[in-house]
This record gives sequence, C-alpha cells and structure tokens, in this order.
Amino acid sequence: MKQISITKLITTSFLLIIMLSSCVTTRKSITKTPGSQESDLSKIVFYASFAGNSHNTQPWMVEVCEKENEILVKPDFSRHLKVVDPTSRGLYISLGAFVENLCQASAFYGFSPMTEIYKDHASGHLFVNVKLQKSNSSKGNISSIEKRMTLRTPYKNTEIKKEHIEVLLDGTDSCVSYISPSMPQCNYISQKTLESYSQQSNRDDAKKELAEWIRFSNKLVKENRDGLTTAGMGITGFAGVMVSHMFKPEDSMKDSFVNKGIDNVRNQVQNCGGWLLITQNQDSPESWIQTGRIYQRINLRCRDLMIGMHPMNQMIEEAGFESDANRYLATKGRIQFVARIGYVDKYPEPVSVRRELKDFVFAK
Repeated sequence: MKQISITKLITTSFLLIIMLSSCVTTRKSITKTPGSQESDLSKIVFYASFAGNSHNTQPWMVEVCEKENEILVKPDFSRHLKVVDPTSRGLYISLGAFVENLCQASAFYGFSPMTEIYKDHASGHLFVNVKLQKSNSSKGNISSIEKRMTLRTPYKNTEIKKEHIEVLLDGTDSCVSYISPSMPQCNYISQKTLESYSQQSNRDDAKKELAEWIRFSNKLVKENRDGLTTAGMGITGFAGVMVSHMFKPEDSMKDSFVNKGIDNVRNQVQNCGGWLLITQNQDSPESWIQTGRIYQRINLRCRDLMIGMHPMNQMIEEAGFESDANRYLATKGRIQFVARIGYVDKYPEPVSVRRELKDFVFAK
C-alpha cells in the first residue's frame, strides 16, 4: 500500500509539472503573426523586432510612412540600461540588430533597402532612415529570422570548421575575429568573462537594474512582453516551473541566485568552440549600429550550421577589464562585441517574447 502511495505521488507530481510547463508563456504562445490584411511594411517591422537585444529591453521606436515606403528606426532611451551600458553602446548595437533584421525581411518581401544614419538635433541621438524600393524579386528566408535565438546552453568544445567560419564572417569587412579553443587568447577571454561577470553580478546597482527586467511569472510576461523570462534565461524543466511560480524579480538579487548565475557562466565559458570578437576603428554610435548589424547577420547564419551564439560582453562593460582586453586582444581598433560560439546537437525554438507593433510603431 505504501509503495502504491509513493508511486501515485510521483505520478501526480510529474503530471503537475507537465501541466504547469504547458502554461509557461513563450513567444510562440502569445505572438500573432501578421495576417494577409496587414501591409508589407508592418510585416517587415514585425520580423525586425525579433532582433537580438540587451536584456530583451527592445530599445527601439519605429515611425512608418506607408506612402513613401520609408521606415525610421529610433532609440528608445526609456529602455536604456544605464548601469551596465552607460555609454549606450549596447543600446545602439541592439538598434543595429533591428535594422539588419529589417533589411533582410524587406528583401524577403520584395524590397531593396537603402539605409542612412542621421542625428536628431533636438536630442543628439542617432536614428536610421530605411527607404524601401520595390524590386522584381524576393530574396532571403524569413525562417532564419523567426528561428534566431541566443542559446545559453553549454556548447561542444570542437573548433569551428574553417568553411563554417567563412560562411559566418562573409561580408563582415574583416572586423570580426574568431578565437579558436587552441589559441591562448581563448583561455584569456573565458577567464576574464567569468571574472567580469562575477564583478558585475555582485554590484548592487547592476543587480537592481537586472531585477527591473526580470519576468519570472506568466503574469509579468504577458503584461510587459519584454525582459528576461525563465525560458529566455535558459531556466527550463522543473527548475523553470518552480522559478516562474515561486520567485519574484527581487529574488534575483539574492546571493543564492547570483552564485548560481556565476556557476552557470563558469560552465558556459568552459564549454564552447571559441569566441567571436567584433572590432571597430571608431568608438562611436555609428560604429555601434554597424556592429549590431554584423552581429545579427552572423547570428542569423548560425542555426543552419548548428552553431550556438551567446553574446557575453561583460569583459568590455566592467571597469578594470575593458582596457586590458583591448591591449591584449585588439591588434587595431576597439572591441565592441564579444560572443561565445560552438556546435550544438539541437536547437530549441526561440522563447523570448516581443511587444506588439502598436506598442512601438507610429505612423509618420
């Protein structure tokens, strides 16, 4: 009788976990693809919003002029991570990633995009003007945009094949470097990434800022449609269910949560197929936008090659690390972006949620 009770308890618990897991809010569960009645420009902006961005803050505003086939992409500084991104580099990189997605989506819908960067003289902020000219053909594959994701799992330690590196870096103007596991720089980046992450995650101001963008519960996910969800942070399975139902955002500031994050990063940096560095000659918002476009272009190519990509920029965000990293790693210019890469056996579906178009798109 006792054995039957234990078996029943285990079965009930297992079924409860499955039931709760099915209730977890993800991009697929709340995102509605634009219908045929929507304009091509609306569809293009919809897919552009799937771009990678810091903390899933989605720091962009968009003005659309349907009559002129023109789209203005502007930074939304109300979503600026002021603590870990005081220079706004990460914000403009996110903006550049959005622009790259927009350009690739526009090609799929039969447009030829032309981009120009301007400065808003009132605010001093840069924005990107994208003019779309109708072309006679459709290029690209929208599924690469739909399936792109930041993969936070451990990767294989296998060196990336030369032919795959050539595919990833095609058209990047020699500003991207691949650091393989056999190179001494690889150990340096792994060590400094762990140290800088540990420093950042133990700063009270950084912990508070992170907590403001944590969306543990389904209620918070549905209300905000932004930020870091349990699934988006790679907390899945039983742990993901428990965290989403029992934890509050402020719990992320506790030592136990911080230390678990450090352990995860240690596992991540010890298990990868190397690193990608994007270096620019100029350290300016224009170069940051270009960096974002390059990052997004590479990330879109990763899935077909079964390569995971995980931006880990703490080494160039934290005081005491960036200058040393540039002296040791950058033969010219300045490092603007750091990402861990590596082969994986499987790719899950993307889970990071996105805001509805009405929340950030305005008619011009």
